[in-house]
Amino acid sequence: MFTRKFLTTLVFVLFTLVSAASEAGAQTATTFVTGLQRPGKIIYDQHYDVFFVSESGPPMTTNTGRISIVGNDGTVSTLIDGLPSGPAAPNNDASGPSAMWLDGNLLYIAIGVGNATLNGPAPGSEIPNPNSASPIFSSVLELRLPARLRLSRLPYQIEPADHTRLASGATLNLGSGNLRAALRMVANLPDFTPNFRPDVPNNVRPSNPFGLVGAGNRLYVADAAQNNIQTINSVNGRTRVFRTFPSRVNPSFPFGPPLIDPVPTSVRLFGDSLLMTFLTGFPFPAGAADVRQIDLQSGEDTQLIGGLSSAIDVLPVITPGFYPSVYTLEFSTNMLMGAPGRLRRYDLPNQQPTLISSSLITPTSMARHSPSGDLLVTEIGPGRITRISLP
Repeated sequence: MFTRKFLTTLVFVLFTLVSAASEAGAQTATTFVTGLQRPGKIIYDQHYDVFFVSESGPPMTTNTGRISIVGNDGTVSTLIDGLPSGPAAPNNDASGPSAMWLDGNLLYIAIGVGNATLNGPAPGSEIPNPNSASPIFSSVLELRLPARLRLSRLPYQIEPADHTRLASGATLNLGSGNLRAALRMVANLPDFTPNFRPDVPNNVRPSNPFGLVGAGNRLYVADAAQNNIQTINSVNGRTRVFRTFPSRVNPSFPFGPPLIDPVPTSVRLFGDSLLMTFLTGFPFPAGAADVRQIDLQSGEDTQLIGGLSSAIDVLPVITPGFYPSVYTLEFSTNMLMGAPGRLRRYDLPNQQPTLISSSLITPTSMARHSPSGDLLVTEIGPGRITRISLP
């Protein structure tokens, strides 16, 4: 999975080759926030009028994950700190808080695999870590927020011992007075599944919760390493696999394995269906990634937008009286050559793409500031957010 096996090298290459720039004549792109610690996902909430950003923390640290709040003026405050995180095999990339979903005042947070696995004795193998930094890696947490957020009175802080309490089913009461919040674990997903190899009998395939969205009391979690989407009942925590995505034929074979992983990376609600991006695995063939539309009832999927490269996020925008538009975000247009990422808009139903930006550096997620229509894009390598004002 690219987020752990290839991201460290790609971030270095991309960051040293390219700097942020505006797409001439298309829009204004400016650096909005800097100094973030591996920002993974960003969402906007109109009630609180802030952006929530997940951060995995500094390299080679444990339990330094956090959720930050970014105001529309660019101010940054930490909402909650001390969330599970750790250096993930094989390159020790920080893995921690990833996708988020806000339902009223309930903020759901997906936690990555952290250091729940270690490099195995053979190339490409992974084995369970008997001393992982947290018992709640690969989980979904629920943070019940107060009615109003006073940024000067934050953050909420949890400690490693609190992770054990959460794993046992306890609810943590945070803050005081009218800033009281509560944190609980909704579901603790498996950190890995057995993946037997003759040379490494205890080889495992890690989990990597990377996308999250909700509909009613059902959460949908896209796992970029297990190549599936799971549903979680947000009330009782019951889980089931909703859809498993099969391996794909590698169009660039023999320049890589004959089959490649689909790698689902983001999931969004779109009417009575889901929109999901697929990055595809090594060797990341150009044009093989896509956006697929998945029926919420049957689980059947069809391709909505094809011909993408390393698709990392999708954002539908519905304007009354007009056909919807769909923004697509690509981590890189050529992963192996260290090309920058790309943001495009597709106006349905004709699906003719409009280039918004081709100079984003390791972009991972996007959110729309609905009052202004601006798009904010997290860039994991430089640790920043770029704001794009559309014409």
